[in-house]
Amino acid sequence: MNKIQLLEQCIKNHRGSISDNRTTVEELCVADADAISHFDNVPCLLYLAYVKRKMGIDEGKIFVRNKLERSFQKLSSESKEYYLDKYEQIIKVLI
Repeated sequence: MNKIQLLEQCIKNHRGSISDNRTTVEELCVADADAISHFDNVPCLLYLAYVKRKMGIDEGKIFVRNKLERSFQKLSSESKEYYLDKYEQIIKVLI
């Protein structure tokens, strides 16, 4: 597989909803990076909930927590292990 084909596969298979189709390390890395970005951008998720979607306090908190829980579940086992502490700390704040 050449580099262009590999890049096309990464783009096609980066979404968590199609995790069974990832066959290369590159695809796994791109998919994990997509999910990990949510843990590094919690303020953006809060902004999305409260400003853009005009959610109330509890509704927005649940929205963000659910998004992060789904993102964590989509991670590879190696990334889950690495990000577990950060994930647990963020979730504690959102309870």
